[in-house]
Amino acid sequence: IHTIPLDTVLYIKWATEPISTILQSNLSFILIIMSFTATDDGQEIYFRSHGTTGPTIAFVSGYFGVDNIWQPLIANLHTQYRCISYDNRGYGRSSKPTSPDSYSIPRHAANLHQVLQACDVTDRIMLVTHSMGCNIAAAYYLAHPDRVAGIIYSGGYYDGERMQKLLSHEILTSGVEIPSQCVSFYTSMGLDTVTALEAAKWPAHGRRNNANALLSFAMGDRYAMIKVPALMVVGEKDPAVLEELITPILREMPSCKLEVLKDVRHFPPTEAPGEMERLIRGFMGNLST
Repeated sequence: IHTIPLDTVLYIKWATEPISTILQSNLSFILIIMSFTATDDGQEIYFRSHGTTGPTIAFVSGYFGVDNIWQPLIANLHTQYRCISYDNRGYGRSSKPTSPDSYSIPRHAANLHQVLQACDVTDRIMLVTHSMGCNIAAAYYLAHPDRVAGIIYSGGYYDGERMQKLLSHEILTSGVEIPSQCVSFYTSMGLDTVTALEAAKWPAHGRRNNANALLSFAMGDRYAMIKVPALMVVGEKDPAVLEELITPILREMPSCKLEVLKDVRHFPPTEAPGEMERLIRGFMGNLST
């Protein structure tokens, strides 16, 4: 249970009017907006916007594509920052098209842009990402470099092209038809069981198609094009091979620093939310100086 100060009024609104109209109201409370936004290929993306003031942080999930992993962090950050989270296509409350052609990292990045437009975000944003979301953030930056102030990667890797040398499509999609195995896939990487149970609700084609998107994405030499401050947060026990999947990013992005969290596997946002909050606040503080 997340507590709210007694002098704060929490207001939750299902958006039935333009977000800009809601934000122009004389607000004396914390506002949580929940809604859907349409994509350019006829799908819908579910999102939540917490708070109305301060710099904007957009939280980008990955192959565990729902925003549940960010809620412990958002509960503590939304009084100081505007926090936006959403479910990726193929997961949770967002559309789950059956065609593999509907899934790619650039398509996910375009969906992020559509969420930010729906939230009427005009300032430069901070991206906080996880796993495949790190590649989504990279693709978003390459498409909209003027919209990004900084990036925190967590549980990241270089790209799908390098990942597939270590992790096959068969492993990524193992047990997608069996709910208990879907849950076990994520708990084996450090996600808590309560959160991982969300995976039992997803259609198998959503994970299969997102596995294709994950493994087919290639960054090439484009990390050198990312000029904003960045931080790579990895778990000490993450099965991702540091030398193969992380070090090349640090080499190509001098602005990216490395933080290794002790006794953490692949899910720093849920395994070490206190450390992640500390790193986010410190990073945001440095951006403002």
